[in-house]
Amino acid sequence: MKNKLLTLAAGLTLLAVVGKFYAQPVMAQVRAALVQDVDQPARAPFQVTVTVNPVANFNYTQVAIPAGKRLVIDYVSISGAAFSNSGAIQPIVILNSTLGGGPNSLYYLAPPANASLPTQYYMAQPTTIYADTLYVGPAFAGFTPTFDVMSVVISGHLITP
Repeated sequence: MKNKLLTLAAGLTLLAVVGKFYAQPVMAQVRAALVQDVDQPARAPFQVTVTVNPVANFNYTQVAIPAGKRLVIDYVSISGAAFSNSGAIQPIVILNSTLGGGPNSLYYLAPPANASLPTQYYMAQPTTIYADTLYVGPAFAGFTPTFDVMSVVISGHLITP
C-alpha cells in the first residue's frame, strides 16, 4: 500500500512539474487572443510637417487624411522663431480636428521660449488626438508679431474607423 501511495505521489509530482512548463505558453496565447488590440494590424504610420506663419498668412492649413481613414496623433513637435517690435509675444499653434462629423475640437499648443535665445521656441510632446479632419493654424498672445514662423511636425498612425 505504501509503495502504491509513493508511486501515485511521484506521478502527480511529475505531472505538476511537466504541466508547469507546458501550460504557460498555451495560457499566454489564450490571454493574448482575448486582449488583442483589434486595430493593431490595420495601423499605417503617418507623419506630416506643416509651416504656420501668421504674419504672411493667418489661415488654417488642412492636413490631408486619406478617405476612409482616421488619424491618431501620437506626437507633436513645434520649433520656430517669433518676435515683436512692440513687446512680448507668445506664439501658439492650434490643431483643429473633427471626429465622426461632430463639432470641432481645438487644441492650443504654446511652445516656451528658449532661455538663452528668447525669440526661439521649441516644444515636443506625446499626445493622443483622433481626427477625421485636421487643420493646423497660427495664433499668438501678447503683441502683434513682426516675425513668427513655426514648423509643426505631427506623427501618428492611420486606422480604419
